[in-house]
Amino acid sequence: KYLVEANLRYDGSSRFRRASRWVWTPSFSLGWNVARENFWEHLQNYVESLKVRISYGELANQNTTNWYPTYQTIGVTTNGGTWLQGGTLTNVAAVPGLISTTLTWEKIKNTNLGLDFGAFNNRLTGSFDYFWRKTQNMVGPGIELPATLGTDVPITNNTDLTTYGWELSLGWRDQIGKEFKYGVRLSISDSQTRIDRYPNPTNSLDKYLEGELIGNIYGYTTIGIAKTQAEMDNHLASLPNGGQTALGDKWEAGDIMYADLNGDGKISNGANTMDDMGDLKKIGNDTPRFRTGISLDASWKGIDVSAMFQGVAKQYIMRNDWMAYPFQTRTANQNPTYLGKTWTESNPNAEFPRL
Repeated sequence: KYLVEANLRYDGSSRFRRASRWVWTPSFSLGWNVARENFWEHLQNYVESLKVRISYGELANQNTTNWYPTYQTIGVTTNGGTWLQGGTLTNVAAVPGLISTTLTWEKIKNTNLGLDFGAFNNRLTGSFDYFWRKTQNMVGPGIELPATLGTDVPITNNTDLTTYGWELSLGWRDQIGKEFKYGVRLSISDSQTRIDRYPNPTNSLDKYLEGELIGNIYGYTTIGIAKTQAEMDNHLASLPNGGQTALGDKWEAGDIMYADLNGDGKISNGANTMDDMGDLKKIGNDTPRFRTGISLDASWKGIDVSAMFQGVAKQYIMRNDWMAYPFQTRTANQNPTYLGKTWTESNPNAEFPRL
């Protein structure tokens, strides 16, 4: 009725310097089958199994794209020059990029709390898990440095993040008569990832932001599509400090009118930072939420049938293709349509709205 397991790993990688080459990673799991206890006897006929478990484990990830990322190498190209010397193009060498000599392992720490049960002669089974995973010293994008550096910023172990979520699974398996057997299993899960640490001194929206979720989408708020030129002119007149020129020019009927959220008389993204995002706001997150699954199976006299369905119940997507911009030139494989009627009804000769 008690389950105990423990492991200890020792990993090494030649891709790191000597002081960072080796790493220990422990893990353990504990389980307790409550249904095996004496005080559970009066429920044994209804719930045959009830297991509580907890596990914790660490893993190390080297996360590098070349063999020796902590050493500078000079790239040499044979006959790569633009000058002839002795009738042959010269060989050329390139100045090496910046590297991080302290690059080392990422540490991934997983914690899981779980519950498993079986009831009604194990015809009904299920499990529930809640987990959180901390990734420490993750290799993140280069930090923001002045352009006078003159080269790319090297990757370093500069990021911590936490992924947390849960998963629920329920199943029913039974038979009718002697020949017909069937089973149904439902599952649903959800998870999100939060940035805990990243050096972003300007709070730029183009980089990781501490305390924010990965996948956030920042966009403008639309008032609607201008049905007439007069409506668009009135909208632009209400924006005396530049209108929508930061997004484009020649605004006409059929174009989108955007909301001036910060009241500065123009539509823009400001400094594109969390402290000054202009008229942008958080409009969604592209992380798939509430992943669901259903599996069905049945058998009768040696004939088996099974089916599986999967889906995502919630997800925001920032479209940036012909489906978002149907006014673009179409190709044979693209047939965009506009579901709204405001623009097309007001302008019968127009094929698409102006976006």
